Amino acid sequence: MVERWRPETHTFHLPVGECTITLEDVYYILGLNVSGIPVSGSNFVNIKDVCQEYLGVIPPEGATKGNSIKLKWLKDTFDNVGENASELEKQASCRAYILRMIGGLLMPDKSNNRVHLKYLSLLGDLNKASHYSWGSAVLATLYRELCLATKPNVMSMGGCALLLQNWAWYRLSCVAPDAPNAWIFPLAQRFNSGGLNFTKVPHNDIEGYRNTIDHMMVQEFRWRPYLGFQHEVPEQEIITWAACTYLHCYHIIEKHHADRVALQFSFHQQIPQPPEDMTLYHEIDMRRGIDDNWSVVWKDEIQHWNERQNYILQGQYVEGVLRHTNEYMN
Repeated sequence: MVERWRPETHTFHLPVGECTITLEDVYYILGLNVSGIPVSGSNFVNIKDVCQEYLGVIPPEGATKGNSIKLKWLKDTFDNVGENASELEKQASCRAYILRMIGGLLMPDKSNNRVHLKYLSLLGDLNKASHYSWGSAVLATLYRELCLATKPNVMSMGGCALLLQNWAWYRLSCVAPDAPNAWIFPLAQRFNSGGLNFTKVPHNDIEGYRNTIDHMMVQEFRWRPYLGFQHEVPEQEIITWAACTYLHCYHIIEKHHADRVALQFSFHQQIPQPPEDMTLYHEIDMRRGIDDNWSVVWKDEIQHWNERQNYILQGQYVEGVLRHTNEYMN
């Protein structure tokens, strides 16, 4: 899938047309809300202060590296909080668990064993923590990692591999194993519960995957895989799925190009306009300035996100089979 990714458009180029991982996929596969406050703020962290305030303990030497903390230390320190623990201890354990989820599953870096402590300040008020758009932050991070992974000298990538793999299996029937499990929310559980049968599809075979995708048929891509799944979804989530706007995760800004994958929302796909040049965004990383407050640096992009209801994809619904026109394919 990395070989099919285009950093210019944040889409996969397949024989059936352009497609991508959208906010709808994040919601259904991971169960994360995508509407809400952008995940942003300052990279600057005073490790002793933030850990003492929100975890109730200062990590020992060797448990941290730079502004990141080791996932193993978080697990060893906070995994065995008993029923008789104080409310503050239970909250600290909860914050530690969420940090492990962020650093180990949702937004891991290439080390896959540490998590940046910048996220800890967003977990200070656990009631407010659910108001952040964690889903869009996960997608922004995965987009960035896919863009970086297309460079010839890159041998590994971070980001949510679970989301990428499940997206491919729910969308591309030609590479998806048979799964005996029921569709339950979040949908990642279906492929994560064992019993997968790879008899009819490639498995651990790069050349097999390449050949299968190169020769896939139109009917082997599912443009609307979740239509038959019964799950009550908040209206604000549905609206956000089709927004053509910016995704945020601190220094990371990526564009959600719903307009290039209209068939994924049951609309006729027009020939897309040239995409916005994201080169300057891609050149910025956390090393630009440790004291940068990204809520200020990206204030215009955050405003765009906050007004995302004004940038919802519009179009004409497709009647019948979802497929591209010959004009689009040419």
